[in-house]
Amino acid sequence: MRPPFIIIGMHRSGTSILTKVLEKSGIFMGVVKDHNYEAMHFLSINQQVLWKSGADWHKPKVPEKLHWHEIPAQELFREHFRLNGRLAQLRQALRNEKWGWKDPRNTFTLDMWLANFPGAKVIHLLRNEEDVVASLQKRNELNGEVFAPELKDPTYCHQLCQDYVKQGRSFAQKLGDHYLELEYEKLRAQDSASIEALEKFTGLALKANFKKYLR
Repeated sequence: MRPPFIIIGMHRSGTSILTKVLEKSGIFMGVVKDHNYEAMHFLSINQQVLWKSGADWHKPKVPEKLHWHEIPAQELFREHFRLNGRLAQLRQALRNEKWGWKDPRNTFTLDMWLANFPGAKVIHLLRNEEDVVASLQKRNELNGEVFAPELKDPTYCHQLCQDYVKQGRSFAQKLGDHYLELEYEKLRAQDSASIEALEKFTGLALKANFKKYLR
């Protein structure tokens, strides 16, 4: 089992499109994903752990260890690929496929995941704070999307964004070369240095898919 790639960052920061590019380029991001490209089993665990801690995605905090889900890494891996039976597991082992998942909640639950996957590589995506707040408030008013009354307050949204960024960056020194910070605007603009840094980090050719999906 390869160590996974874990994508972190504030909600509405472009992590969905980044995940799509990575998956199209060769990193398997889960059998069952929601419309934001989030693997449902990891999202569910993240949300449950936050709830146990008296937190939520829009009221985040780092959960104490007593609230972590103690699920073996191999079991999480099998669920990610929906591997039923030993033959399926053997075939997957032989493929040695790159894999990972995205969920902004990872930003606060990352210690739990690193305990299970100590060799994981973490990609932290940032976006202009004003654009994040505008997108967050716009989504908050859409029928069928998540809603939180606190998000009507721009000041609250700005603080929320800053909390996510601060927490994400707290892993930079701890993880060293297993942490990569990128800016959404540079990826959107096809910045060669940013894409090359991500290619080196993932070991994948990404330029063609960035051109295709980030027009």
